[in-house]
Amino acid sequence: MPDSTAISQPASDLHYVDDTQPGLTRKVLRGKFAYFNIEGKRIKDESEIKRINALAVPPAYTDVWICADPMGHLQATGRDARGRKQYRYHPRWREIRDQDKYSRLIEFGHALPKVRKQIEAQLAQPGMGREKVMATVISLLDVNRPGF
Repeated sequence: MPDSTAISQPASDLHYVDDTQPGLTRKVLRGKFAYFNIEGKRIKDESEIKRINALAVPPAYTDVWICADPMGHLQATGRDARGRKQYRYHPRWREIRDQDKYSRLIEFGHALPKVRKQIEAQLAQPGMGREKVMATVISLLDVNRPGF
């Protein structure tokens, strides 16, 4: 679960929620999903049904929880066929998290040449000290990266 401090200024319109809070539910009625609010009353508002359907929660998911708040950072959770918990996030939340992730990746790319030089220097050290062993492992990870 994301840390609540991760909701930054650009995401201030989102609300941090979790699936322990009351949420919407779904049940199959006449071969289709019907959605129910926190009080257990069937949701008939077309815009709300459209929002829920847009989450694309697979029909096979069980224990489905749907956020009652359209601005909740977490929009739905459910269990897949193997019992693993799956999450559906608000598009704005995913956008912010991806932006943060990729900006850190750029920083890592800039630091990588320096790291490689340090690894090279540690591999040149005599003996098999801790730093050299760690440098060897990191070097193997660098040389044997998938897709290359």
